[in-house]
Amino acid sequence: MAAACASQAKRLLVDPFPLSFPLVEAGSLVIDGGIEGQPWARDGVVNFRTRDGSVVAVVASSQAVLARSPSGPSLAEPSRSPEGLVLLRDDDVLRAVGPNGRPVWEFRAEGAIRADPVQHAGRVYFGDSERMFYCLAAATGKVKWRRRLQGAPLHPAAVRGGTVVVAASNSVVYRLSRRGGSILSWESVPSRVVYEPALAGSLVLVSSATPAVVAVDLRSGKRAGQYEASGPLVAGAVWSPPYVVLFVEDADSGRQRLVFLSSR
Repeated sequence: MAAACASQAKRLLVDPFPLSFPLVEAGSLVIDGGIEGQPWARDGVVNFRTRDGSVVAVVASSQAVLARSPSGPSLAEPSRSPEGLVLLRDDDVLRAVGPNGRPVWEFRAEGAIRADPVQHAGRVYFGDSERMFYCLAAATGKVKWRRRLQGAPLHPAAVRGGTVVVAASNSVVYRLSRRGGSILSWESVPSRVVYEPALAGSLVLVSSATPAVVAVDLRSGKRAGQYEASGPLVAGAVWSPPYVVLFVEDADSGRQRLVFLSSR
C-alpha cells in the first residue's frame, strides 16, 4: 500500500504541460485598447490592464474575453507574505509592516530600490541601483547574503527551488543560489530586459526590447530556446499552461494583440 501511494505521489509531480521549443502560434486575439503595465495569469485566465483603466480577463483555453471591468486590483500592490508582512520601498529604504500596521524592521540598501521585493520561504529578495542584490530574513530584516552584479537588477526576482533568477541592466540574466547567493550561471539576452521575467515550469521567459522572447533553463542556466514575435512586445510574456502568451504590437497599424504560443 505504501509503495502504491509513493508511486502515485511521484506521478503527480510530473508537469502535465511541459514547455519545449520551438513554439508555434496557436491563436491570437486583438486587444481593444493598448496594454498598460504587466499582465498576469492565474487559473487559466490571462489578465491585463488597458490604458483607459479597464481590467480585461481572457480565458486562455478558448482565447476569448471572459470579462472587462472598469477597475481592478492595483498592479503595484505591496509585497505580502502568508503571515501578513507587507514590504514598502522608499528610494533606498525597505520597510516591513506587520498585519497590525506596526513597523517590524527597516533596511537601508546601498542604492535606490527600483523593483518590488519578492518574499519566498521566509526570505526577501531584491536589488538596488548600485548593482547589489540582497537576501534578507523576512522575520528580522537581517542580511542572509548579498551579491554585487555587473548590472543593476531591473525587475522582481523569480524564485523556484534552490534558484533565484535576476534580470539585470547589462542585458544579462543571472542564476543565483538561493542558499548563499553564489552566481551559478549567467546568460546574455538580445537586448535590454524591459519586462518582468515569467516562470514557466522549469524555464524562465525573458522578454526584451526586441521582439525576441528567450527561455532560460532553471536547472542548467542555459538558453532553452528563443521565439521571434511578428512585432514589438508591449509587455512581458506570461505562462498560462499550455500557452505562452505574448502581447504584440503591429508596427504599421499600432494595433495590439494577444498571441498564444504552444510547443510544437
